[in-house]
Amino acid sequence: MIITVTKYIPQVLTNYRNQSTHGWSILTILLDFTGGVLSIIQLGIDSYIERDWSGITGNPIKLLLGNISILFDVIFMVQHYVLYSGNDRKQKRHKKVVDDVDDEVEDDPLLNEDVERDERREERID
Repeated sequence: MIITVTKYIPQVLTNYRNQSTHGWSILTILLDFTGGVLSIIQLGIDSYIERDWSGITGNPIKLLLGNISILFDVIFMVQHYVLYSGNDRKQKRHKKVVDDVDDEVEDDPLLNEDVERDERREERID
């Protein structure tokens, strides 16, 4: 239980600080959510088949793990699809602009130095 809670909290905080979910896949969250739901459904089906509802309360760790996974997965889905959905696109667009500017900054001085050097060389030759 402690490990499960510990693995989710840093990502929730990172997403909150960055105001973005950029950099990780929502697919893993959706699969984890599906696993949590199916785990709880399995507890219910097993208890129903045995006609003994202590199967749900008799395995509290599995019940809590499923519920905690679902809780954090819902938090991640809200962050990804509701709270920070536009921020990812802005961040990607900003990164592309920054990369383009960096490319220009890197390219321009080299070209200018070469052109200036060639112009000076041509002046000396003339």
